[in-house]
Amino acid sequence: MSIRRVGKAETPASGSVSSAKSRGIDGIKGEIFARHLADVAGPQETEAVETVNAVGQVTAVGDREPTSHQRREQLLQTGELLDSLAALGRDMEATGKGDSMANFQLRSHLRKTRDIALRTLSDSPTTGLERDLLHRTTVLATVELAKSDRGDYK
Repeated sequence: MSIRRVGKAETPASGSVSSAKSRGIDGIKGEIFARHLADVAGPQETEAVETVNAVGQVTAVGDREPTSHQRREQLLQTGELLDSLAALGRDMEATGKGDSMANFQLRSHLRKTRDIALRTLSDSPTTGLERDLLHRTTVLATVELAKSDRGDYK
């Protein structure tokens, strides 16, 4: 399917567009940004319509196996989350309350590492034991943050 726009009266600008049904739900990384950038730039003249032949070969992020780098990164982030959870637990045992300044700093550090882990989970394939471990640890960190924010440990 192609869309033709007329930028000037004498030269039409055209480009190929793929429908949303043919792509995965996740889409292509940065696609929304590119669309907004194209809207800001306005209609551009193109030399020719390009045919995309490799559309059938593109797979969604969740369909492929994780690389060794991704597995290593997931294990490192799992370790950071567990270390942050352990430090928060030790501080709560030592002080006996959840309102100390150190406790606030530990919770903010745990929140930051949890957010990084969530970004990694959203960008990584949906298969693998390392991903499952990181996912479970992230859920645990989220639950502990909610409980401490709610005041269960006071």
